Amino acid sequence: MSEVDTTKQAPLREMDMDAPAPPREVDMGTSAPWRKAIGRLIGVCIIAGAVVAIALAGWQWQVHPQTDDATVRANFIGVAPEVSGHIVELPVQDNQFVHEGDVLLVIDPRPYELALERAKAALLLTRKEVDALTKGVGVAEVSITRATAQAGATTADIARLEAQRVAAQAALTRAEGELKLAQDQLARVEPLLARQFVTEDQVEQARTKRLVTAMSVEQARTALAGATAAVEAARAQRHAAVAAVEQAKTERGRAQDNVGQSGDINARVRSAEVAVDKAALDLSYCRVYAPFSGHVVNLNISKGAFARAGTDVFTLVDTATWYVVANFRETHLRHIRQGATADIYLQSQPNQHFHGTVVGLGWAVVPDSGTSAMGLPKIDRQLDWVRLAQRFPVRIRLDNPDDSFRIGASAVVTIRDEATQAARAADR
Repeated sequence: MSEVDTTKQAPLREMDMDAPAPPREVDMGTSAPWRKAIGRLIGVCIIAGAVVAIALAGWQWQVHPQTDDATVRANFIGVAPEVSGHIVELPVQDNQFVHEGDVLLVIDPRPYELALERAKAALLLTRKEVDALTKGVGVAEVSITRATAQAGATTADIARLEAQRVAAQAALTRAEGELKLAQDQLARVEPLLARQFVTEDQVEQARTKRLVTAMSVEQARTALAGATAAVEAARAQRHAAVAAVEQAKTERGRAQDNVGQSGDINARVRSAEVAVDKAALDLSYCRVYAPFSGHVVNLNISKGAFARAGTDVFTLVDTATWYVVANFRETHLRHIRQGATADIYLQSQPNQHFHGTVVGLGWAVVPDSGTSAMGLPKIDRQLDWVRLAQRFPVRIRLDNPDDSFRIGASAVVTIRDEATQAARAADR
C-alpha cells in the first residue's frame, strides 16, 4: 500500500510545481460593496460640503455686502486769497499739518493800507463838505422864514389899504352927491336972481358951495386913486414875498440834495464810511488763515509769486473727518441702511481693522458710461456673470481713523449690521 501511494503522489508533486498556483479565494459578496458605498458617501459629503460652503458664502455675501471698489475721501477746500497781490509770507510747506487759525499766506498789505488811508481822507473831506452844505440848508431855512413873514406882513397891509380904498371910494361917492346937490341948488337960485326972488349973496353962496364940493370930489378921487395904487402895490409885494418863499424852498431842496440828507442819516457820509469799511476789510484779507486743522497739499508756489483773488494757491484737506465711498451693486442696497456698521480694511494696511458707519446712500449716478450729468458721480459697470448690475456710492464715516489715511487710498468694505438684518427680517 505504501509503494502504491508513493507512485501516485510523485506525479502530483511534479504537476504542482509546473502548474500555476490556483487563485486565492476572496469573498466578493462582502468587501466590494462596502468599498463602493464608502466611496459614494465620501463623494456625496464632498459635494454637499461644497454646496453648503457655496450657499453659506452666497448668504454671507448677500446679507453682509462686501466690495473692494472703495476709496478713502475727506473734505478739502482750495485756499484762495480774497485780494490780489504779491505773496510776502508763505509760512507753510507742502504736506504740512496746520492748525485752525494758523497763518497760511500773507499778501503785500501796502497797497491796501494806502487805500484805507485814502478812504479815511475822503470820509473826512465828505464830512466837511456836508457840514458846509448843511449850513446852506440852514441859510435857506432862514430865508424861508423871512420871506414867509414878509408875505404875512404884506397880507395885513393889503387888508388895511383895501379898507382905506373902500373909505376913499365912500368919500368920493359922498362928495359927488354933495356936488350934485350944490349944482342943483345953483341951478334953482340963479334964474330967481333976475326976478329978485333971491339975493346975490344967496347965489354966491350956492356958487361957492358948488365950487367947494367940486374940489372935494377931486380930492376924493385923488385919494381913491392913491388908495387903489397902494392896494395894488401891496398885492405886488405879497406876490413877490410868496415867490421869495418858493424860491427859498427851492434853494433849501437843492441844498438838501447836495447834502444827501435822508432822515437822520446822511447818504454821502454813509457812503464814505462804507468805503472805509471796505478798505479795512480788504486790508484784513491780506492775511489768510486756516479755517480748520488739516494738511496742506498741492503747494506749487513760493514767496514772491503773484496771487490773484479767487484763484486757488493750494489745497487744505480737513483731517478731522474721514470717510470711505464704497460702490456697491444695486442688488446689495436693500441690505444697507443709514446707520449700519461697516468693517474697513485699507490695502496699504491689510491687517489693521477700521470701523465705520453708513451715513448715506447715493440716489443718482450717470446711467451710461458714454453720458455725463452735472454733479452726478460716474461709475462704470463691471462684468459680473451675465447681468451688469449698476453700482451706487455708499458714504461711510470712519469712526477710528489714524494719521495713515490719505485721500484716494483703496479700501475693502464689508457691511456688518445685525440690527439692520433683524429689521429686514421683521419687515418680511
